[in-house]
Amino acid sequence: MKQYFLIGFLSFFLIILLAIVFFLLWSFKANVQFIPQFMQDNMTQSVPTNNNPTWQEEIAKWTLKDYTPAAEQFSMHFEADTSDFKEKSKYYQLVINKYDIYSIFCLKQTLNFFNIDYFLLKSKDNPEIFLNTDNKTLIESIIEKLKDYKINAKAKEIWL
Repeated sequence: MKQYFLIGFLSFFLIILLAIVFFLLWSFKANVQFIPQFMQDNMTQSVPTNNNPTWQEEIAKWTLKDYTPAAEQFSMHFEADTSDFKEKSKYYQLVINKYDIYSIFCLKQTLNFFNIDYFLLKSKDNPEIFLNTDNKTLIESIIEKLKDYKINAKAKEIWL
């Protein structure tokens, strides 16, 4: 019942609104020639009565000419992205079995001891460790050193 009442109420006001809009359009359509007094005053003042034309009228009288651009040559320089053509580098990802604070501390100390560039990336539950080297023997010695701290690790090759 409430729903029908609401729809009827909104329909009634919509019909009234449309009737008012059509009435206003019909009444202004009948008076198309109607120009307010302040508009007539402005229109008569904007027409200059002297013989000196304004700068807009002067420009409007100019004849069109076929102009050429200021520069006859156009050059453009851009550097193409050739990263797809470059040879990819081999890196290693170190996968460890423990991710607690002590294990990460021992891992950082070991990597600093071997003076190797590394990148720790925190993702969801476990960090990812990327080593910036392609020396397999160095990676094996890092894995052996981590076994002293009871951290099992293995290395995966990654080509970037």
